[in-house]
Amino acid sequence: MRTQLHTTGLLTLTWFSAKKLIVHRRWVIALLIALLVGAVMGYFATEIEEGISAASDLLNILVLFFFMPILALIYGASMIRNDIDDRSITQVLTSPMDRRLSYLGYYFALALVLALLLMLVTTIGWACFFAVKGFDAAALELLLGYLLTVCIGALVYSALFLVFGVVLRHPIYLGLFYVFIWEDFVGSIPGAAEDYTIRHHLLVVASSWIDYGEVATTTGEPGISAMVLFGLTIALLAIGSWAFWNKEVP
Repeated sequence: MRTQLHTTGLLTLTWFSAKKLIVHRRWVIALLIALLVGAVMGYFATEIEEGISAASDLLNILVLFFFMPILALIYGASMIRNDIDDRSITQVLTSPMDRRLSYLGYYFALALVLALLLMLVTTIGWACFFAVKGFDAAALELLLGYLLTVCIGALVYSALFLVFGVVLRHPIYLGLFYVFIWEDFVGSIPGAAEDYTIRHHLLVVASSWIDYGEVATTTGEPGISAMVLFGLTIALLAIGSWAFWNKEVP
């Protein structure tokens, strides 16, 4: 009976939180990003001679390099903090469900919505590029590879930035530091520094199924990077669940 209660509560919270994220005015930001990616890729398709490798590099830069962590930061860092500010979190805290399960409900909702948004952005950019260059089996394979990659990225980045929203009162600052300083600057330094970024391990994993562009030339062992991403996600979820369980809400 208790297991059924927790399962029902987890599914309800996940559905409610996901719907709240979707209808929030931030969807305008996601729509603008999708239109921007589509416009940029469509423009470059008319200006360059290269085909599928150029499309892969553009998706890498626009989606994986920039907009994926940005969207994860925008949605994840403020998710629980917004519920605290508008007092809607009171219903979660006073429910009989374990707080640690409630945190997982927030995470599942965030990862689901983020994955859907990133898949939409990726598909629009891909479609705009190949509407000019022409669709073929290789183009479809590229799309499927990037869709799988953004889904994995959504799982990891959601875990990261959701922790920020629980532990920090102003999580956006550390989030911006991580995205623009740590991953963009430190992660671009050749050598061991890039091993400490999510993006590097994500690209290493993606190189096992994306055969075009710079992603395909990323050096590393996909199996090891996959274990790093999995372990990091589990560790972040454990930290976030513990912090949410002990968090005092005024």
